[in-house]
Amino acid sequence: VKRSGKNIERLHYLGNPWEPPGVLAAPALMVLAPDSQEFAGAKDVNARYCKQMEVAIGLGSHYNMLQGEQAVVQAGIVQQFWRRMSKTSGRSKTVVLRSGDAGAARIYAVHGLDGDVMSDGSSYATLAKHLDHCRVCALVYEEEAYACDSVPALASCYNRRVLDDARKNGDVSDANPIIVAGYSYGCVVAHQMACQLEEAGISVCLILFDLEVTWPPPVTNSRVGGYSFLGGEAEAILLISRAFGKFEFAMKEAVELNLARQASQSIDVDALRQRAFTALNQKGLPAELFAHI
Repeated sequence: VKRSGKNIERLHYLGNPWEPPGVLAAPALMVLAPDSQEFAGAKDVNARYCKQMEVAIGLGSHYNMLQGEQAVVQAGIVQQFWRRMSKTSGRSKTVVLRSGDAGAARIYAVHGLDGDVMSDGSSYATLAKHLDHCRVCALVYEEEAYACDSVPALASCYNRRVLDDARKNGDVSDANPIIVAGYSYGCVVAHQMACQLEEAGISVCLILFDLEVTWPPPVTNSRVGGYSFLGGEAEAILLISRAFGKFEFAMKEAVELNLARQASQSIDVDALRQRAFTALNQKGLPAELFAHI
């Protein structure tokens, strides 16, 4: 929770507020999670910043869309997108999740708001297994990235890693464009990365997994960023609760904690952690494991 909270705190405030200064002309794909309708409006927001954006409906919720059977469906959508792009348009610190074949499509994945808290690109590990023939690399939010103090700076940092890897693995050409993928808050960074690459004359495609490319999101009590920020650790606990399917618990806590803050009351993170564990305990989660999440 502490590490995730630190990352959430940093990334939330990195571009708060943030609106992309440019519009991406390159092809883009937005994959929506049908079980999380609170994110459905992202497609309308993102269409304003991506001229050629396709929208596909994936499987699962925002919190599990890159895991298990959901990842298999999403991988198929990504494969179809890449095949269309390669036909129609002729077109560090990274963790290699899948090496890929010679001349394979290269996908560079940006983490969510937790900042790759489990390390090694774990959010994309399952998805990568099903992206046959592709080279899949995850961009890790470590010390160098953490030191970036704006969205453009973080995008530039990640693009240096992307270009370094791409040039070592087939170079960059119209026949094999770089594919940048963002999940959750990663959509904000990935869109800016794609815009920077496009401005540099580099062939690029963009994949967005279920979030706007702006920040913060529309006002709502159902998702982080949609209400007054509660602090990194508190948001990390609520994020974990949502990931385990406890959406109503997280929304209720967000409302009550914001009311408490408006009354100048401090947030007892330990008490929140205990309430979250109680809510999740029916899932059979050991207290020791939850304490280390």
